[in-house]
Amino acid sequence: MDKNFKHYPITYGMILLCMAVYIVTTLLYGPEMDATQALNMGAFNGIAVDMYGEYWRLLTANFLHFGLVHIFVNCYSLYNVGLISEEIFGKRDYAIICLASAISTNLIPLLMYMYNGFEASVVSAGISGVIFGIIGSLLALVYVRRDLTDIFKPLFINVAFMILISVIVPNISLSGHMSGLAGGFFSALLILKYRMKKKNQLLN
Repeated sequence: MDKNFKHYPITYGMILLCMAVYIVTTLLYGPEMDATQALNMGAFNGIAVDMYGEYWRLLTANFLHFGLVHIFVNCYSLYNVGLISEEIFGKRDYAIICLASAISTNLIPLLMYMYNGFEASVVSAGISGVIFGIIGSLLALVYVRRDLTDIFKPLFINVAFMILISVIVPNISLSGHMSGLAGGFFSALLILKYRMKKKNQLLN
């Protein structure tokens, strides 16, 4: 674990932070939180952010989870996709991708709320938006490196399946998932384009 933590500090760090926050909320409210309790702990809600200026919720909401199943599924998924992306992009760029995904997960729904009152009563939390962002980073890699398409074919199937679950299963934030996916994809795309430009400059 110690060796793996040193090699993948961002992924393991996020998992440990989610677990630590869940322990705190369990001690306060029990193993399952309701929307009001989650809001008190820093979950995202468009009204709370827009009307009261609580912009920190854009970040804190990512590390809160409503129950044991919620945190288990998210941490397991984060472990599976996070190690791959952290290995490929490296610690610094991977951290940038995760931060962009975490913020965009709630920022885009916030902008939609400010525009037309989108999901005004919804309270959302969980690191699944970041997970989708990490998946988005791998999709960006395939977009830039078409020769890797065959390697990542199973990823496309998983993305389609996860999107389907987001649509079918109630109480799952499709907007948050898609926003996180977009944040991860575009931040990774910028990183990859920058790397290619820098490499070409060195060759010239």
